[in-house]
Amino acid sequence: MSDEIQGTAGTRSGPGWCCFQSGHRERYGIPRALNRVGVLDALVTDLWLPPGPLRWLLARGRAGRRMRDRYQADIPLSKVSAFTGRTLAWELAARLRGLGGDARVAARNAWWPHLAVRALKTTASSHTGYVFAYCYESRDLFHEARRLGLTPVLGQIDPGPVEDRKVAEIVRRWPQYRTPFQPGTEAYYARWREECRLAGHIVVNSEWSRTALAEDGVDPEKIAVCPLVYTPPEAALGWRRSYPGAFTAERPLKVLFLGQCILRKGIAETIGAAQALAGRPVEFTFVGNTDIENFKGHFGRGRIRYVTRVSREECDAHYRDADVFLFPTHSDGFGLTQLEARAWKLPIVASRFCADVTGNGKTGWRLEEVSVASLIQVIGHILDNPADLARRSSAIVPWHFGLEQLGGQLRSLPPVASSPSQRPARD
Repeated sequence: MSDEIQGTAGTRSGPGWCCFQSGHRERYGIPRALNRVGVLDALVTDLWLPPGPLRWLLARGRAGRRMRDRYQADIPLSKVSAFTGRTLAWELAARLRGLGGDARVAARNAWWPHLAVRALKTTASSHTGYVFAYCYESRDLFHEARRLGLTPVLGQIDPGPVEDRKVAEIVRRWPQYRTPFQPGTEAYYARWREECRLAGHIVVNSEWSRTALAEDGVDPEKIAVCPLVYTPPEAALGWRRSYPGAFTAERPLKVLFLGQCILRKGIAETIGAAQALAGRPVEFTFVGNTDIENFKGHFGRGRIRYVTRVSREECDAHYRDADVFLFPTHSDGFGLTQLEARAWKLPIVASRFCADVTGNGKTGWRLEEVSVASLIQVIGHILDNPADLARRSSAIVPWHFGLEQLGGQLRSLPPVASSPSQRPARD
């Protein structure tokens, strides 16, 4: 495959979009949605591995799973501009230099925008009206988009500085949980605020993110809420749950916490609830990586089983086997695991600091605060009322926000005038 494949516009139903995406976030949901509604001019990305010898070479075995994700068949190759060779060379050089952690992220965030700006100058056509890119790597690209008279659209992946401040407070509240968390620097968020200023529209995934950004001074008129697109696995279609008439020592309530086992996600409060409920017929399963030192040493007398890395198939098995899903996050842009749990008819206990997929509590419970006491109260209610759990599971319906709906929302965003207007002359 050539290092760069220029994009061309297909069937047009409005001004075109150029999407810039480093990584495969949301399985390229934004460009796929735009292509579905006929307005994708180009996807510019770092790695693209369609079926062929290079994909076979790089994507073998479990270690190559992320490589195998770097392709979506419903985006035509003619619309993809990829820097595959340069990206592989950069990754190899970074490894040889010993770059890791925040230093690696910072270096990549400086390298990728340079490529993106160059690509915009040759990829945008006279039909292009919008430039989409994700936050924290878009400032220079948006400056160029404005210069060309295009409307920049920012994909905000998290609730921004408000989330950092919340997590910093949680770290202070739970000093026994040693974690390497470091908030973003002033320079980091200064670049982000410039991105927000340049953006004509800012796409977030939940009302919580909209609230958090507005609290930090972002113009609320710019913010559009677009939920995540999700397609349930075929095996989950038609899935039905059964619950016992009462939970006992032989058949305890099975509580699942799946995702990152970190303080931001409410793991400390969940461990506290597990310890307090150790004498009752309930057992907890934690699935996911953690950055907490001596993590299992905090479990105490809580009935907790911990599983680290798992495959997608193993995740589905955990959803099937559980009775209720916990998502007591202190802050999340959406919380995709909620949709995964929902697909398996699993009632959810979630905080209000993420997307609400419970239908205002019809298919689960919403926590007004994340605390040990609030978790004990809800889990205690479930232990005493298994029929309520069954009723909420039966009320769950499939998630109905697909690529067409997302593409339609994005296509309806109005253009924002840029000055000076210097549109590219080429088609």
